[in-house]
Amino acid sequence: MSYGTSALLFASLGVAAVASVAFFRIRRNQSNAAKTSYPPGPKVANMPLLDAWVTYREWGNVYGNLIYLPEWNVLITNNAEVAIDLLEKRARIYSDRAMSPIMKLCGGENLLSVERYSEKWRRDRRVFQQTFRQAAVSNFYPAQYYKVHEFLRNLIYKPGDSPAHIQGLSQGLVYKSLYGLDITPEDDLAKKATGIVETFARALISGGFPTYEWFPWLVYLPSWFPGCEFKRVAIECGRVVEEVDTIPFDIAVENLKNGISTSPIAELAAQRPQDFKEIKAMGTMSFIAATDTTMSSISSFMLAMCMHPDAQAKAQEEIDRVVGKDRLPTFEDRRSLPYVEAVYREVMRLDPPIPLGFPHTSTEDDFYCGYHIPKGCSVVANIWAMNRDPNVYADPDKFLPERYLNSSTGPFESIDNIYAYGFGRRVCAGRYMADNTVWLTVASVLAAFTLGKAKDENGNEIDITGEMTDLFFRHPKPYQSSITPRSHLAEELVLATVDHGN
Repeated sequence: MSYGTSALLFASLGVAAVASVAFFRIRRNQSNAAKTSYPPGPKVANMPLLDAWVTYREWGNVYGNLIYLPEWNVLITNNAEVAIDLLEKRARIYSDRAMSPIMKLCGGENLLSVERYSEKWRRDRRVFQQTFRQAAVSNFYPAQYYKVHEFLRNLIYKPGDSPAHIQGLSQGLVYKSLYGLDITPEDDLAKKATGIVETFARALISGGFPTYEWFPWLVYLPSWFPGCEFKRVAIECGRVVEEVDTIPFDIAVENLKNGISTSPIAELAAQRPQDFKEIKAMGTMSFIAATDTTMSSISSFMLAMCMHPDAQAKAQEEIDRVVGKDRLPTFEDRRSLPYVEAVYREVMRLDPPIPLGFPHTSTEDDFYCGYHIPKGCSVVANIWAMNRDPNVYADPDKFLPERYLNSSTGPFESIDNIYAYGFGRRVCAGRYMADNTVWLTVASVLAAFTLGKAKDENGNEIDITGEMTDLFFRHPKPYQSSITPRSHLAEELVLATVDHGN
């Protein structure tokens, strides 16, 4: 036998051996999966789009805590303990994201909340946490007082435009706190950034761009080709993401160089010039994350106060007793206002801004409670249903802040127990700042205003249905309300914030 023939034979035997090992591993994995089974669930041709969290809860009543959709490789849970078991205790497996083709086209690979679990994500996360960690969020206090007090003044000047004022607060706070810039919703940059949020919200929903989802090869055709509208939208979105990344960053850096003003993002860029790209992306991600979620939480709070005057009155009595009527609440007052804290927690429980959170994706096969969870499975934590679990909350659909006062832990429990901020390694990186912003707004509005139902020309109250939107982001639908200063002194107190530079 020649050397060449011998080498060929050994090579062939080697390939055969590797193939045999692979074959038996596949058979073993198939056998393991067969010994257990996939979790139960309905067979569905299309994922629900409207009020999906309600549908998922109904499925849970039929199939239990684990609901698996094999056609979509999606696992849904309505149970908080299951979500913690999988997404936190097994975070090594369940910390990835499914980057959809349309999200990738829109520039999602550079956005911390939706990018894949990778070394890049870990690097981006470290940059983000340096700015938003719990020990550092007091750096944002001046900007938060400034924008919240501005919001209060706007409610006095134009109470009928409260939705626009809430949007201005949620948008403007990011630019003020990170870049040191005063940017209003009318600013061209803010409008473009809002357009990004709308496109991403559409891209995050299965069926948002159906043509591309059905025919992914269309990506290779020019954007003007019939059916390629998705490509035009994605290209424009990617272009605007780059613009929103760059413009405020460059202004903030230039202001620092020229001694005009300082800001966290400019200082961070000066300290870590090698991380320019990650720092710019952090600013954009902060805006996108806050624009809809902060707006949703504040809007839900104001709706709740209009619909629950007794809870509003109790919170105001507490503020008057603890803080007094001669100043507005501060962060130092928080631990002394348990009922106000309970109101905030109840708003976050009943109306999480993203009811289903962002799905996690498994990076390997797993077995849980006797069920096989395959690699690449999207795990959806139905936060809305968890927060309305009758086994955890009495009268779960009612707005009852008292439930926190009566609990063994009281209202000042860990922020990690607010499921609206997510789970595990993919928990909201900016949650401490968001928590402070919403709380300060809640306390300040309660101190200064009385919210209620509007009246018609005959003096009769106009009913408020309390309806909410039913897509990826959830917030109140338009309604009429009455927003009035609690007293002449309260009005003067709010207007005086201009003189204090707040």
